Amino acid sequence: MVRMLINKERLFQVLFLAVIILLGITFTCNREVSTYERNEGASSQRAPSNNFQFKKLTKRDSAEESLETIWNYVYQRQYNCKDHEYLGGRPLDRDGAYDLCLEDKFWPIKKNPDSKCTMYSFGVGNDFTFDDEIANKGCDVHSFDPTTKLKDGFKRDSGVVFHLLGVSNEDNDKDSNGWKMRTIRTIKKELGHSDRIIDYLKVDTDAPGGGGFEDMVMEEMLETGLYKCIRQFAMEIHLIGPLTNPTLLDRCQRLYNQLTSLYDVGYRIYNTTDNVRAIRFINKDPSYSQAKSKPGMLRGGAAILWEVAMVNLNPEKCDF
Repeated sequence: MVRMLINKERLFQVLFLAVIILLGITFTCNREVSTYERNEGASSQRAPSNNFQFKKLTKRDSAEESLETIWNYVYQRQYNCKDHEYLGGRPLDRDGAYDLCLEDKFWPIKKNPDSKCTMYSFGVGNDFTFDDEIANKGCDVHSFDPTTKLKDGFKRDSGVVFHLLGVSNEDNDKDSNGWKMRTIRTIKKELGHSDRIIDYLKVDTDAPGGGGFEDMVMEEMLETGLYKCIRQFAMEIHLIGPLTNPTLLDRCQRLYNQLTSLYDVGYRIYNTTDNVRAIRFINKDPSYSQAKSKPGMLRGGAAILWEVAMVNLNPEKCDF
């Protein structure tokens, strides 16, 4: 009888601990979603008017000025999407999740299930959770990654089609890493999507030398007019320090100028998430915030990762 009581007491303790852990995970996940509510170090300035012209950064701007400028920009809520969902990601901390604006103008398939919907997702690794969620909503989803061992053309149960290639600013059947790379315009043509609007473009890629390919994607969007035929654009921005390094400072300034150029043609940020999940795990500090990485961006080797989601106020079809 004593042994049974002890076992029951231990069982109660285990169940109680499990509940506490689940509540902690839920709290952590929810914190990742609400990025504009009291983020330490986040800008509190209001979004500018639609005809506002942002000053571009130049080589005359210091590392400190450049960091502060891009920092303040990404934390602006420039559009209030009144109907949105935070989808995908691993259950523990929602890493790999992205926001989807469900308003009719930006997600017409919700109101009209027969409408054609297309999503391109670059950089999946082995995490298809977000892509599967979008496919389950009736969208034609194509996922791209040149670094995995998955077979080109592999089709998931959700309908997601995988392509063993990456996104770049030029077409290359085998680059210096041995990867097959394509521009988005070439991909649209090769997939027979020349007349389609891309309803959702997601770019979450890691470049071998640090950073990502998001600047190349924005370059193509702006220089070719591709930006016109995209309804929603989400990406992980990789800002790498130290910004006292001229090359890294130049990339920081280029990223900011590309972001503000997208603003000029109608793109508006509606959600920004700090990706500090890995640092929280490594440092065993669930309270770690992006602001703690900010000082190391100037002279240390710190990195800042932002997951930024935007809507295009003026989407239209393109013939490429």
